[in-house]
Amino acid sequence: MGPILNIKMKKSALIVIGSVAALAVAGAIAFYGMAAKGSASPGKAFSEKSAQSLQAKIDAVKKAARTPGHKRGSSRVELSEQELESYVVYSLKEDIPAQIDSIDVQLVPDTVGSETQITFTSNATGSPVVDTLVGGTHNLSLKGKLTGHDGRGKFDLQQVQVDGIPVPNVLIQALLKKYVKPKYPEVDLNEPFDLPWEIQELTVGTGKATVVY
Repeated sequence: MGPILNIKMKKSALIVIGSVAALAVAGAIAFYGMAAKGSASPGKAFSEKSAQSLQAKIDAVKKAARTPGHKRGSSRVELSEQELESYVVYSLKEDIPAQIDSIDVQLVPDTVGSETQITFTSNATGSPVVDTLVGGTHNLSLKGKLTGHDGRGKFDLQQVQVDGIPVPNVLIQALLKKYVKPKYPEVDLNEPFDLPWEIQELTVGTGKATVVY
């Protein structure tokens, strides 16, 4: 294999793996999109029940937005790391072309992070060449700052790594355009966005995120 072809194939592999990182961004900030649909991380246990718990909270926020007379900012709900992990595993699994072996969502003040181990099957992408390159298990790491005030939110992606290798922001932008924007056309990592369903505030704290609606 010539060196140029080898570089192109490695780049294709990184794009496919990185696409899952982009999807993980969507999952980690599920309370932003809030419309999307393994084995647990050490010390944590995620479950379908926890995923359903988060879905119920999302449904309550949506219902309040449709309820005449509901005073904006009069209600609040907390989202836990476990619920977000479970939501990614159970509610986003159809959107991710691989098996999630483990996921660890980390919430600290104003910041969302995740460490994910993911395994690609032999036909994850539909391309035999790319599937051969990316097959097996890979580790994905991401971190970003998330804030929301006065009905507006902002997500600043700070870091994405695949197997310890940083993924350039320009590639993440391309992946978001291809894999995330078709479902969430309003997503733009460079611009503030309107919080959905009349949400007024979104605050990320230690181990939890609080939504005021």
